[in-house]
Amino acid sequence: MSPNDIQHFLVVYDVTRGPATVEEFGSDYEAALAAYTEREHEYRERDGVDIVLLGADSLETIKQTHSSYFEPVDGFERFFEPAAS
Repeated sequence: MSPNDIQHFLVVYDVTRGPATVEEFGSDYEAALAAYTEREHEYRERDGVDIVLLGADSLETIKQTHSSYFEPVDGFERFFEPAAS
């Protein structure tokens, strides 16, 4: 894959609300970086919000490699429940 094939995705994930929102920028890295900077400024006072700029060949790849951003908040509760005896 060449640098021109990389698609840029801005992911904003609020751990209290669940699945992330995604902005797609195609191969326009400069626009993606500008949007990333804006979101960092917008959410700077809020705890529990992850803002990440990711590059991949597709959104499907991002959803596989960063699947925790796309699961419902309650999807992780199963890891904290006591095991049945």
